[in-house]
Amino acid sequence: MTNLSNDTFHSLSQFERQLCGIQGKMFELSAKQNLSSKEFIDFYMQSNTARFFDLPYDRTQWLGEESLLLDVLEEKQAMAHGNVYDTDCLFWIGYTYRYWHFLTQQTSRSIGKKCDAQTMHALYPAYHTLDCQQAIERILEA
Repeated sequence: MTNLSNDTFHSLSQFERQLCGIQGKMFELSAKQNLSSKEFIDFYMQSNTARFFDLPYDRTQWLGEESLLLDVLEEKQAMAHGNVYDTDCLFWIGYTYRYWHFLTQQTSRSIGKKCDAQTMHALYPAYHTLDCQQAIERILEA
């Protein structure tokens, strides 16, 4: 059983929670652009934009969700459309991925490889009402 130790866990700061919200809103915005949710999420988690967003400090953290989405779309100009997840699910996935990064200090790239968009979408109905830390612990246990 994988359990996040007290050494691994730290309370997220207000700034870290804001970054979780920005990423969640950026994932939501992908639906308004009718972007394929699976393709968008899986690409983003492996992207340079996510890598910069992982840094302790980077300009991307101050851009806001609209500009962050534009950075992702500049990085991958041809993105499929259709097959869009529900916006509540998209927000949860984006928020949870960023929370996971802060909780474990793992990169977006490694988190995305461990738990891709399709898996997160499948987990949403059962896990979205849990505290983020609990959801992440359960994902890591599986």
